Amino acid sequence: MDTVAHEAPDWARALPHRAPGDGAAERLARWTTPGVVADVLADSGRGLLAQLAGAPAGRDWVGACGGLLGAVVVLAEVDAAASALRSTVAAARSRALAELVLDHSLVELAAALGVTRQALHKSVRGVRGL
Repeated sequence: MDTVAHEAPDWARALPHRAPGDGAAERLARWTTPGVVADVLADSGRGLLAQLAGAPAGRDWVGACGGLLGAVVVLAEVDAAASALRSTVAAARSRALAELVLDHSLVELAAALGVTRQALHKSVRGVRGL
């Protein structure tokens, strides 16, 4: 059986949503390791949130984060990652919608998406000068 050694992630791999040198890695490093942060981000913070809510978490997430203050810092990173994802998704959605309005009316697309024509127009405005 062939086993693959898994290296612990470094900060760049643990924080792909961050720009190098923005200070996040240094702030997190005071409390925990890149591996712990990568694990928390991988489960969207659910294990850490469960432990903080008093539910069985199967792992001492708070301890792995360096204590309660470290857990708060790590949860802020979960929020930052979610925000980066929301921004990426919104930009991709706007570009896709801008392509669709070339062949479909705003009214037709709005009905298909379950939104108002005005909301759809707001989503695509500025992408193609609409």
